Amino acid sequence: MQMKKKIGTLMMSVMLAATALGGALAAPVGTLDMPQLIQQHPGFTKAMASWKTDVTKAQEGFQNEIKKDKITDQKQQQDVAKKYADQLNKQRLDLFLPIEKDILAKADAVRKEKGLDNVVLKGSVLIGQYQDITADVAAKMK
Repeated sequence: MQMKKKIGTLMMSVMLAATALGGALAAPVGTLDMPQLIQQHPGFTKAMASWKTDVTKAQEGFQNEIKKDKITDQKQQQDVAKKYADQLNKQRLDLFLPIEKDILAKADAVRKEKGLDNVVLKGSVLIGQYQDITADVAAKMK
C-alpha cells in the first residue's frame, strides 16, 4: 500500500513537471486581423471598384437575360441566377485572392522575423499568450 502511494506521488510529480515544462516551451503564437489588412492593402481600392462594377454588370445581365428570353419559370430563373453567381465568384477570387496571398506572404515573413511558430486569425486564441502582428504586416505592405 505504501509503495502504491509513493508511485502515485511520483507519477503526479512527473505529470506536474511535464505540464510546467510544456507551458514554458509553448509555441509562440501571432495573431492577424485579416479583414483590416485586406482593407489596408494597396490593391484593395482598385479591386473593390472592379468588384462593384462586376456586380452591377451581373445584375444587369441577369435582368436582361430574363427579359430577353422571357423566362418566367422559377427554376429557369434560378439556373440563370446561378450562372451569374458562379461567374461573380470566379471574378471575386481573381480580384481578391492575389491580395490575400500577398498578405499571407508578408505575414509569414513577419512570423519568421519574430520567431513565431504559428499565426492565427485575431480572435482565435482563447487562452494563452499571443502577439498581434497586424501592424507589422501592414508596415510591410507600404
